[in-house]
Amino acid sequence: MSSKHQVVAELGFYPFEDVAWAYDKLWNATAKRCSWLPRELMRTSDPSKLWQSNDLFVSQTCGWPLVTRLADRVRVVGAFRQTTPESASHFYRSVVVGRVDGTPFDFQGSMAAVNEFESLSGWISLIAAIHGPQESWRGETRISGSHAESVRMLCHGEADVASIDSVTLAHLRRIDPAAVASLFVICNGPLVPCLPIIAHSSTSDSQLDELRQALSESTRDPSNADATSALFISGFDPLDLNEYLPLLNLRPNDQN
Repeated sequence: MSSKHQVVAELGFYPFEDVAWAYDKLWNATAKRCSWLPRELMRTSDPSKLWQSNDLFVSQTCGWPLVTRLADRVRVVGAFRQTTPESASHFYRSVVVGRVDGTPFDFQGSMAAVNEFESLSGWISLIAAIHGPQESWRGETRISGSHAESVRMLCHGEADVASIDSVTLAHLRRIDPAAVASLFVICNGPLVPCLPIIAHSSTSDSQLDELRQALSESTRDPSNADATSALFISGFDPLDLNEYLPLLNLRPNDQN
């Protein structure tokens, strides 16, 4: 990766338009500290195409596809520290919310709104929270396509329960507080590492070190405090693939 103009960068997991400026500001501060990065983020509705491509990239993915199909294609850079109540260091728990109040047992045969079946927070964590790790879902499911749509489905009586990524829920609480307030918190998912930032497998050790240092500095720079606050970020921790591999212990029974 000799030229930063050959690298694609995107951080699209929380595509809320009113905080796009914050991602741009934080990324620009990171790129200024890292010689091989592009100065601007790419916006895409389907980052999975980037992960599977031969393009040189820096991106953010979900922990589940990382350990199930991307491990040989990418290098793990690390993860942001999130400031949501369900987060600690570079770990977090998803939030299982229901249309009505109840215990996890009460939802074992219910209709679940699932953003996608490859989602650690929305599917794997839901099964683990309601039934237990390595179990299978005993109710019906409806694919929503996003955590925000899962919340909408619950509010409109189209599903009974959903597991929502804690950062998405924090954004939804500020954007549509009445909708979120109408739901009931049932429980939390298992403690898992936050969304991994990844780079193409050809990224060198020196480039990886430079990127990690740049992310650490930019997320802790007081001049970026408005951006990190808007994104619920308090820092960055360098991580390796081995710190995500234990997620495979959560694999649902019907995926074994």
